[in-house]
Amino acid sequence: MFGLDNILEVIESDPLTRWLLAAMALRAAWSVVCWRKCRLSGAAADDALEVIEARRQALWRHNMRFLLIMLAGISLAVVGLFGLARGGADHPVALVMLVGGMYLFMTEPVRLQIQDAEDRVAASALRGDVEAHRFSQSMLRGSHLHLVMIEVGVVVALGLVILALNGRMIMPIMMSY
Repeated sequence: MFGLDNILEVIESDPLTRWLLAAMALRAAWSVVCWRKCRLSGAAADDALEVIEARRQALWRHNMRFLLIMLAGISLAVVGLFGLARGGADHPVALVMLVGGMYLFMTEPVRLQIQDAEDRVAASALRGDVEAHRFSQSMLRGSHLHLVMIEVGVVVALGLVILALNGRMIMPIMMSY
């Protein structure tokens, strides 16, 4: 339980937490912009249908970047969690490692889903299948929305934790009694 106290103390008192919250809010805002501007027509497909289908049907659809980012995210989260629980002067770095690692391994699979959905939209547009095109557009919108929900949810949760630990949410409730 001592480790949890250290983690809460860092979130409560360290000014780096607010900078981290601001950076994550900017990233969430960018994801909202990408979601709203995503190409749903598929008409601007840069690749031919054969290239898109070959990419989608490949045995190893995940590239080495995906594997490295997932391993880095998990490693950062574990090292950051142990660094926060241990205490000491490396709290800010451990907090950034924990949140950054969690961000990486939570959002990278969704980004891969978005790439796949974009390929589906382009392929269905090139084929001219209206029903498949509508379905692939729905999948693309859903993948973008999933990413936005993860990022906005993390920002809201971290913001509420900071407010609650600083006493800004508790004090008005206690004063009402």
